[in-house]
Amino acid sequence: MSLSKELPQSADELKSQAKEAVRIVGDHLTEQANYLRDTATDAKYNAENFIQTNPWPAVAIAAGVGFLVGVIIARK
Repeated sequence: MSLSKELPQSADELKSQAKEAVRIVGDHLTEQANYLRDTATDAKYNAENFIQTNPWPAVAIAAGVGFLVGVIIARK
């Protein structure tokens, strides 16, 4: 088993392999960006729906989170 058979034979082959790898990574990043965008849109819709249907519990949750953040900041 020769090592030279496993390696690309020219700079053009390396260049084409690098381009293909960049294309694949770009495709994966685009898919992930689309997934994250859809997830964020769903979360926004769910949060708005919760706030509209349950305004007082939403205010209580926001106040509780604000209080906890204030306590954490005050300790530092």
